[in-house]
Amino acid sequence: MFRRVGIIGAGLMGASFALALKEKHPDTEIVAFARSDSSFKRLKKLSIADKVTKRLEDVSKNCDLIVLSLPVTLIEEYLEKISSFLKKDAIIIDLGSTKHAITLAAQKQLKYPQNFVGCHPLCGSEKHGAESADKNLYKQALCVITSPESYRSTKKIKRLWISLGAKVKFLDPFTHDKMLSAVSHLPHILSFTLAQLVPTSYHEFAGPSFGEMTRIASSNPQLWCDIFSVNRNNLIKDLTRYIRLLEEFKGQLEKNHINQIYFSLQQANKKIKPLK
Repeated sequence: MFRRVGIIGAGLMGASFALALKEKHPDTEIVAFARSDSSFKRLKKLSIADKVTKRLEDVSKNCDLIVLSLPVTLIEEYLEKISSFLKKDAIIIDLGSTKHAITLAAQKQLKYPQNFVGCHPLCGSEKHGAESADKNLYKQALCVITSPESYRSTKKIKRLWISLGAKVKFLDPFTHDKMLSAVSHLPHILSFTLAQLVPTSYHEFAGPSFGEMTRIASSNPQLWCDIFSVNRNNLIKDLTRYIRLLEEFKGQLEKNHINQIYFSLQQANKKIKPLK
């Protein structure tokens, strides 16, 4: 499907993409960009790609597909850095967790913005780094594409994700960021703050519920700081609504309104059942 693919940001998501791509399309040559000497040595040792280079030009100049798997603020930066090296028909995708700002950056920075396809595979792990790469990460995962479905580049990327075992749905970038604030970004904030709230001396007495609620609090702080910052307007709205619900619940407890609490829990049960 693609003769040569460049991976910029070979962490968990980028390295997993490389492994999945190589398994399904073994004739594709994969070139990984290393931003430092340490990452160069690590990627060479792990054999994630056919070639590892510290020259950005080597990754972007002759590749048919460029994959930007970086923190969301760096994706915008690297769109500008690679723009002068790209072939006319090269397709660029990103794997970022926010989309509106990245889409605007692509329209501004790229000579052929119709060749950019915004992608967000809804999978991952609290683990990070190429060492945690998993060739099966994208199998049965939902990948949201935020570029127009009618574009040639978008159609080709849709076929690529399907070939890797993913399911594809389309959203516009603005709607994507609004939805993901509620179902992904806000839950991470709740997990981080719960882990911060509970003293470590309590941990030996914690049951599975605490572990489930705080598992994602071990996620990469820098990555999530970037996501929170870029999608802060949506997050502020969601946090405001969530804090209001907590205040209402607190008020019901203070007044010992058990019937109201029971009704709230019952409503939550009904809303969450379709997810199971």
